[in-house]
Amino acid sequence: MAEQAGFPDEHEHLACTICHAAFESSARHEPRQLRCGHSFCAGCVMDLQRHARNGAITCPYRCRVTTPANEEVPKNYALAAAVEAHVRSVAQMNDQRERDDIALLHKCATAAYSLTLADIGKVVEVWGLQDDIDMEAGLSSMRRQVHDFMTALVPQSTLTTVQDMLIRYWMNADNSLRSLYRSTRDGPSYDDLLRCVGNTEELVFVIRANQYLFGAWISAGITLPDEPTAVNTYECDVSHFSLAGHFDTPRRIDVNQTRTGVDVAGRQGAVFGVARLQIGHWDLWLGCGPAADMRSCSQSIDSRYVPEGYRGARDEHDNAVLGGHFSFVADELEVLTFF
Repeated sequence: MAEQAGFPDEHEHLACTICHAAFESSARHEPRQLRCGHSFCAGCVMDLQRHARNGAITCPYRCRVTTPANEEVPKNYALAAAVEAHVRSVAQMNDQRERDDIALLHKCATAAYSLTLADIGKVVEVWGLQDDIDMEAGLSSMRRQVHDFMTALVPQSTLTTVQDMLIRYWMNADNSLRSLYRSTRDGPSYDDLLRCVGNTEELVFVIRANQYLFGAWISAGITLPDEPTAVNTYECDVSHFSLAGHFDTPRRIDVNQTRTGVDVAGRQGAVFGVARLQIGHWDLWLGCGPAADMRSCSQSIDSRYVPEGYRGARDEHDNAVLGGHFSFVADELEVLTFF
C-alpha cells in the first residue's frame, strides 16, 4: 500500500494521530502499540524512542503508563488487519465505480436510445463533455448528440471516439490518440511499420480480427538491435485491453506477469525464430512467419490467468485466445500514440 494522506473522519482510527498518515499493514506506517494501548505508526514510534526522556516513552495522550524506550514496540496486528480490510473495501468500490462508468460510456455508443437524463448528465460530468453535449436540448436530441459524438471516428484511425476515450482512461493519458500506422493503409510489412512509427514512444497497438478488437500499450518505442539479425529485449511498462468480443463491456486486462517488456527483431531477424515483435509476457506476437506480414499474429492467455467474465474464444487447453485462434491473420493492425 502506498503512502497516502489520512483517512476521512469516519476512518480516522486508521491513521496515525501524530503524523496523520494512513496506517499501512507493514513498513514505515504500520501500527505499533505502546504499553498504554495507544497505537502510532512505526516511524513516529521510532521518533518517540529517539526523543524519550529517562529511558521511557511518554504517550502523546499523556497516559500514566510509559513504554521502555529500549524495547521493541509490538505491531498492532488487529489494527493492521482492519487497515487491510478497509483498503480492500475501497479498492472494490473503486473497481465497481470504474466498471459502472465504463459500462455507461459503452452504452452511449451501443444503446444511446435507452439513456436517461441522469445517465447523460453523469457521462457529461465524469468524462468532461460539457463543451460537446448541449444539456439544454431535449432528451431525444441529447441521445443523438451523445451517440454521434461517441461513434465518430478518430481522424485517420479505425477507432471511434469512445474507444479513444477508453484507452486514454486506462493509460491515464491526457491527450487523444493519433494514428501512426495502419496495415491496410501503409502496407503490411515490418519495414512499413518501422518507417511509420519511427522513434515514437508510448505506442498503442490495436488488433482487429473479425468481431474481436483488442490491443496493448507500451511505454517505450520500437528500438531495433544493432545487428540486423539480432533481437533487442528491453523492459518497459505494458498494459493490455479488450475493446470488443471478449467481455460484456470493454475492459483493461490485468494478468500476472513474470516480466513486462518487448522483444524487437532486427530487420533480418525474428524473435525466437517466430515473430518480429513480442509484447509482454502472455505471448502477443506480431509479424509471424517468413513473409513478415505484421498482420500475422499469435496470442494466448494461460487458462490460470484468464480474467473473470471472459466470454471470448478459447483453445483446446482452455487458454483465452483474443484473436479467435492462437494463430490468426488480423483484418487490421494499427499503431497509435498520444499527442
